[in-house]
Amino acid sequence: MTQKEKVGPGKFVAYAYKLYNDKTGDLLFEAKADAPDVMVYGVSQEVVPGLIAAMKDLGKSEKFSVTLPPEAAFGERYDENVVELEKEIFMREGELVEDVKVGAELPMMTQEGFMIKGKVLDITPSHVKMDFNHPFAGLTVRFDGEIVEVRDATPEELTPVHSCGCGCHHGDGDCGGDCDCGSHTHNGDCGCGSDSHCGCGGH
Repeated sequence: MTQKEKVGPGKFVAYAYKLYNDKTGDLLFEAKADAPDVMVYGVSQEVVPGLIAAMKDLGKSEKFSVTLPPEAAFGERYDENVVELEKEIFMREGELVEDVKVGAELPMMTQEGFMIKGKVLDITPSHVKMDFNHPFAGLTVRFDGEIVEVRDATPEELTPVHSCGCGCHHGDGDCGGDCDCGSHTHNGDCGCGSDSHCGCGGH
């Protein structure tokens, strides 16, 4: 009888879940079993730390439920993560990129090579004001989920990649003027590229 694969170091893990605001009970996000989030345990850096711990040693079809405070989930909200960027960053051939509009969430690249998402708050003649706090920053959240797949990770999967997912944990990260837009994204504009999976628990 084959031993059941368990979530642990070096394992590729696919997981489905619902994410709730623990205070209000509102559903914030859902990753369904037919389109689960994925990670490589011990390698993927973007996954919420408390969620990783909750899945350890689980096998396929096993369920998990964990309630996490902001510091173990999506971080606290920080005023310094609301910044004004030069409007020129978002211009292409003299025009503002179509995706850049108030309320839009855009992936941006820091000088360190990390992809983070920011929400456009305001657009002035010279600047674009953006909020780089995670949308769920400051919230106590609950993950209710299930392991969809566990297996040994391939050599390619063991090489870390950054994602622009909702589960990125940038608790006190500062974007400031280090952000750039356009050429660093998959499709050359200020939106998630077609090859990226913008999930909430990680990739």
